[in-house]
Order: sequence, then structure tokens, then C-alpha cells
Amino acid sequence: MELVLGMKDSYPREVKRKREMEFVLRNLFEKWGYEEVEPPTIEYYSTLENTLGDEAKERVYKFVDRNGKLVSLRPEFTTSIMRMYSKKEMRETAPHRVYYVGKIFRYPSSPLRVEDELTQLGLESLGKNGVDTDAEIIALALSALLALQELGIEDFMLDIGHVGIFQGVLSSFPLSPSEKLSLKSLLKKKDFVALEKFTSISSHPLFPFLLHLPFLRGKREILEKTKKNYPLSPPLIDTLNYLGEIWDIISDFHLEKHAFINLGLIRDFDYYTGVVFEGFSPRLGYPLLAGGRYDELLEKSGSSLPACGFALFLERLMEVQKESIKKDRPPFISIAYPPVFRSSIFALAEKMREEGIPIIIEEQKGEDIQVLQGKELIYQGKDEEKIKTLIQERFKSWES
Repeated sequence: MELVLGMKDSYPREVKRKREMEFVLRNLFEKWGYEEVEPPTIEYYSTLENTLGDEAKERVYKFVDRNGKLVSLRPEFTTSIMRMYSKKEMRETAPHRVYYVGKIFRYPSSPLRVEDELTQLGLESLGKNGVDTDAEIIALALSALLALQELGIEDFMLDIGHVGIFQGVLSSFPLSPSEKLSLKSLLKKKDFVALEKFTSISSHPLFPFLLHLPFLRGKREILEKTKKNYPLSPPLIDTLNYLGEIWDIISDFHLEKHAFINLGLIRDFDYYTGVVFEGFSPRLGYPLLAGGRYDELLEKSGSSLPACGFALFLERLMEVQKESIKKDRPPFISIAYPPVFRSSIFALAEKMREEGIPIIIEEQKGEDIQVLQGKELIYQGKDEEKIKTLIQERFKSWES
């Protein structure tokens, strides 16, 4: 039997670490007023087709169902959530604050990555727009990463950008659609040599800004320096001012320590319309968290619902988790008993489980009761009270 390429088996140790993260994040999101939803794993491809860019479409798992319709495994949750809340009665009762957890499936964007299946835990704020909503979502993203510090996620930063910056640059140049895609790819890869070649074709007052864009990153002061150093259009200045307002609100949350303004930040999905952000660790070259605003996602289907959200990638978070935190739980305690002790051992095991102590029991031949922790024999005899005390002491030592 062979594992499908791109899929991953998760064994008890990994699943336990993942569930610990889920517990922390669910608890946090619910404290901020979010409720859990469960969209389906499969969507009609036509639902996704209008919201994904050409590159993202190439990464979708799609197939024909038994009714002859083209369907897809969900490549992300946002489109599914928006479909759920596109119904008239849901739009009329907005705003909604929802979160989700589950698998996504998509072919990797880089040959260096092999996983096609990832676990996302994220949230969406539906029906509200404005700088206060955007800033709160970013504050919650930062709070999520901070909450995971207790599980060993310590080295992280969150970059904040805006699609209006790249769009403002594009509107200044007479580029073909293919040239725009190439420019977007160069900026995303921070390919300085290719960008320099691109900007050397002709002269334009914004070319220096375009050339430096992937490297314009810092705290709030980067906004003022950028406005001072480059001949920006009024829409670009408005976008920088908007990012400044977001920064000020995040500062009022006292969460700016791990935050950075990144004017060259470009997200993979084309449905973003405003602020975008990504969480990183210096120990991994891929986002731990990603999100942004997507007010126009439903417009092609004739609906409208402003929205902003983000998702965390749990497997990637596990990759940067500190080794000191990745502790295996001690081996389970098991009790092997002769048939004559069956009733009393059943009662003892039930009592231990009620106290929260996991116990494995199995019948065996012989006269004595044997207690093992993993493969280590820790008691042999007939004193059930002594067995109970020993197990309780062992359990207390695990918890301390």
C-alpha cells in the first residue's frame, strides 16, 4: 500500500500537537465573539472559478462527479464561507463573525514544497468594512500567534500591506495583461535583477519606487519615508495613510512589537481588494498565517458582502515549534489481570478514568496483576490499593 503523493499520515504525537493548537485558537476566537461553521469539502468548480486567479486555478484538485459536473476539493475556505453567506437572508442579518477548521487541498506553488493537503484554522468577519474592522482582524491575527507562544511558536512577525499599492503602480504604466502578471511575479519573488531590467526599458518617475518596492519594509516610519522619497499619486498616498491608521489602532492594542509594514507584500489569491497580511517565522520560508480584505469576491455572482479574514496553517506552525515543546506524552499505563480479578480491575480502571487518568486493561493468564508503563513493569502482585496509589503518583508526575 502506498501513500498518495502530496498527502500526509499524521501519527498520535503530531495529532496531539495539532489538537493543542486548535484548542488554544478556538478558545481565543470564541472570546472575540466568533462562532464555528463547517463548509463542505467539495465545491462546484464554477463557484471557485470566478474567485481564483489563473495561477491559483492551476493548483486546484478538480474532477467530474457522477452527475457530470466539474467539482473541486476546496483549495481554501474563504470562497466556501462567502458562498454560505451569499444568501439573501444571511446578507440581511449581517454582520457575522465565524471561524472554521479543516483540510484544504491544492497543488504546491513551489517545487520545494510537497504537501498538497494542509490544515487551516481561520476566521472571517462578514458584513463590515473600514479601518477599525481591518485593524481588529490584524490584531486578532497577532493575538493568535502570541497565544501560541505557550506551545513553542515564538519567532514570528506579521507583515501588513495593501493591494492598492501594486494596483496604483500598475495603473501608472501602459502594460499588457501578461506584462502585469510577470511584474507581479517578479515583485513577489523579490527578483531585483529582473526588476532592474524591467525598469530600464524606458524612463518613468515611478520606476525607482517600483524597483525598491520589494524592500520597503519597516515600522510606521517607512510610510513617511516613502511619501517623502517618491513621486506618488494621490491614490497611493491615500493607501499609505490608510496603513498608517491601521498601525495606530494596532499600537492601541499594544500589538505592534511583532508587526511590520511591507509595501511590497503580494498575496497568491487575486480576490483581495484592500489590506493584506502574512505571518512568518525566520525558520520557515512560507507563511504561517495569511489573510486580508476581499469586499468584491461575490460581485461576479451578483451579490455583495464586505469581508476580511485570515487563516493559520497548522502543519507549518508545527514545523517551527520549538523542540523543547515537542514532548511525547509518557507511555500509557496498562493493567494485565488474571480472570479472577476482572470485576475489581474493571472498577479500578473506571475510577482512574473518571479522575482523568488514561488506562489500558487486558486479561492474561497467571496469578498476579501486572502493571506496566509502556513496556516497563512497574508492579506485580495482588494489592489493588497499592496499584491505585502507584498509578495516581505516576500520573501526578506527568502533569508536573
